[in-house]
Amino acid sequence: MPKESNTSIDFRTDPYFEAPLHRFESDPGLKTLFSLEKIAKRYNVCAISPRNMIELSQDLFSSGHLTKDQHDVLSFQSELMPNFDVTIGALTGEPADPDRPRDYTEIWRRRLEFEIKHAENAERIIIRTEKILDLLETIEKKPKIPRSLSKIKPPINLPISLPIKLPPLGFKTTN
Repeated sequence: MPKESNTSIDFRTDPYFEAPLHRFESDPGLKTLFSLEKIAKRYNVCAISPRNMIELSQDLFSSGHLTKDQHDVLSFQSELMPNFDVTIGALTGEPADPDRPRDYTEIWRRRLEFEIKHAENAERIIIRTEKILDLLETIEKKPKIPRSLSKIKPPINLPISLPIKLPPLGFKTTN
């Protein structure tokens, strides 16, 4: 017979956080609440505070518009760190002001320029920054949401109309 033990082992139980996309599987109606068009109506990325940027990032991640990596980068706001004033604030000379609105499209444009100029062999970082900037610019232009981002498939049999007339292309051989 196996020997029974009266000693209990204390296991550490870490909290389990469900991935945001899993909640959409149980309730598909939630996914429509977070469509890019509705998110764009809730936020003004040209005048948004760092606190609100975290909420925007969470909404974009929950709706599937951001990857985990993009969400981590977009939602990290250094001004919300308790030691900002003695670290980054001491270097820049500006105290933390996490409730002051700012233009995040401009911030991410400058960040992309900096990464292109200084981040050698960092294509992954540059591509990630470009995708975040594209998404922020799409939200900035609320009426013009690309079909690929709004997840609406175009009808298959519609003719494509071009803004200019192009001559028909053909191949002729000359002997």
